[in-house]
Amino acid sequence: MLFDENIITKRPQAGESVLDFDPAESARHSSVFSHFLRVPHAGRLLEVTDTPWGDFQSDASAALDGSDSAVIVASASDGVQAGTLSSFKYCKENGIKCILALTKMDRPFLDVDGLLNDLEAALGMKPVPLQVVRGDGFTGVDSLFAFDSNGEITRNEVEGTEEAWFELEEAVAMTDDLLLTKYLDSSSLTPEQVFQGLRDGVRQQKILPLVYTSAERNLGIPELMDAIAAFLPNPVEIREDALKAACENEQGKCGMQPGVEAGFAARVIHTTVDSFGSLSILRVISNGCNNEGKFDSIPSSVVNLRTRDTIKIGLTAFLLQGKDRVPMQSGCHVLPGNVIAIPKLPETVQTNDILTIPEAVSEEVAEISIEASTHVLTPLSRPSKEMSLMFCASVSLLDANGGKKGKGKVNSGDDKLISALDAISREDLAVKLEQAGGNLLLHCMSSDHANLVAARVKDRYGIDIELGVPPVQYKETPQKQVSNIEGRHKKQSGGSGQFGVCVINIEPLEEAAGVVFESRIKGGVISKPFISSVEKGVREQLHAGGPLAGYPVTDVKVTLIDGKMHSVDSNDFAFQSAGKLAVKTALSKAGTCLLQPMEKVTFVANKNLQGDIVGIVSRKDGYVTGSNTVDGGEIQIEACLPSSSIPEISDLLRVKTGGSSSFSTSFSHYQAVNDDFTIKSVVEQSPHHHA
Repeated sequence: MLFDENIITKRPQAGESVLDFDPAESARHSSVFSHFLRVPHAGRLLEVTDTPWGDFQSDASAALDGSDSAVIVASASDGVQAGTLSSFKYCKENGIKCILALTKMDRPFLDVDGLLNDLEAALGMKPVPLQVVRGDGFTGVDSLFAFDSNGEITRNEVEGTEEAWFELEEAVAMTDDLLLTKYLDSSSLTPEQVFQGLRDGVRQQKILPLVYTSAERNLGIPELMDAIAAFLPNPVEIREDALKAACENEQGKCGMQPGVEAGFAARVIHTTVDSFGSLSILRVISNGCNNEGKFDSIPSSVVNLRTRDTIKIGLTAFLLQGKDRVPMQSGCHVLPGNVIAIPKLPETVQTNDILTIPEAVSEEVAEISIEASTHVLTPLSRPSKEMSLMFCASVSLLDANGGKKGKGKVNSGDDKLISALDAISREDLAVKLEQAGGNLLLHCMSSDHANLVAARVKDRYGIDIELGVPPVQYKETPQKQVSNIEGRHKKQSGGSGQFGVCVINIEPLEEAAGVVFESRIKGGVISKPFISSVEKGVREQLHAGGPLAGYPVTDVKVTLIDGKMHSVDSNDFAFQSAGKLAVKTALSKAGTCLLQPMEKVTFVANKNLQGDIVGIVSRKDGYVTGSNTVDGGEIQIEACLPSSSIPEISDLLRVKTGGSSSFSTSFSHYQAVNDDFTIKSVVEQSPHHHA
């Protein structure tokens, strides 16, 4: 696009992109972050966002949610891919209007007709070509539309377009009852009717136009831009549709000017953070007009609708052209659809926030509610989505010699690392940081994503980290009941001593019972305060770990049945110690078995991939608990899997399903480990175990 519009003078070669300027993107030859540029074409300004997908879908989703329309890319040589399907589904569900671009059309041995049939079956909508391919080996395209000398829309009569025009004409007629009646009456529609019907059908998501391109040979790109300008709705038309729906549903908004409405409103569609501070990328939804009918400039203060904070906006703002920041002139008019960058907004401003002028807060809140109720979603009202983060890794600092600092534990020296990861999580919504049990855990989409985060921490902040397997919170439980176990603490070294004796029974309980303590002391052989001391000691020793691998003991009942105390030497510490000794002895006699945490895992995938997912579950010692079909030909599979296997599931799922499936997890229960090899491995690797 940039080359065709003479913005750059050197045509990019295969694997090159002026947008993938981040070191990670250059190494991967693909996008990791959303990038923004402005392309003038045929008297229009195209605000273009290049988005990643796959592991970086959260960044793409934020950009899409702030957009009116999208060009979905499908590879002619690689067939139907998971990214094409999932991005189309996302756009369909969120009211984002689409054109489908078939790329790599210059590759040999293509079966385009077969691919279009496959796309129709996978998308549930037939792609309708706006062009015909010219020549063998793809030498260009011929559009089905043309313009005469007076600028009137006509049909392109070039040879080979007849069948494609008939298919387009029929597809357009099927989108509207009035057009269908005209088509049936006269067996044809005028070029103007087809053109306008196509525009309307795209706005209503009833038709999916298709164009052919080859970026490597720079063929079909101007025609793609023509299709974007002609058939995808502009920002004012999107606001017009939302206001019309509100008016028709008797929820007000009748007579308001689309794109102006209550004044300035914008959505934060991306955030970058570096050593110079943050940069918030805003997509303007509406803006006020002056007496001359020109749109206003950027307001000096806005309100964040999520937090209701009032935010001052400085005089500095930018337009983005890839990696270049073009300063905006003071007082520059800002139009609906413009993408602008504001530096150093408060940290409370997050991606997906809506910012508006103070006097428009109530109006915009009402409009968001109306759009949600009328199901006409726009950048103003699309709710932000929580991504299912499918991978977790522990994070450890490395010292100068490459060794771990603090064995992966969080300490005061890790403040710089935590600040760095927090900054990255501000710009990458699929990165979450958690501190659990002294461990620093990184949640993201996959091992590849985690390695990318580690590289960014190194490149930006000079911090070396190592990613590891997150610790699994195993537990132990008694194997059998033991009775009359004495714990005796006695110490005499001059003066008052320490004396406490307790006798306990211990028995295993059912799953999820936890720790139960019961006192059956009668006759005051141990006073009530010291009974509490025994219980405290018992619970502390159970938490300290069992004899098998040193993990906390659960699902156990401890009954205090007898004891002795001394009128002078007994105290709280003595009976705590007696309780600990009794538990330690009882567990060594009863023996313990290993319990592993089990996760409830919910997979969502194409129904044709059910067998692959069941196979993954089985190989990882899990079991399926149920399944049901959901919309769009997908199936939801419920399973239970050991927590220790979860870090591997993301990569296995991506390999088996081509990245088209997702899963979410939540803790389910603890379950006994019966495999001797697993028990031996866990015991040997336990940080609490002493050989």
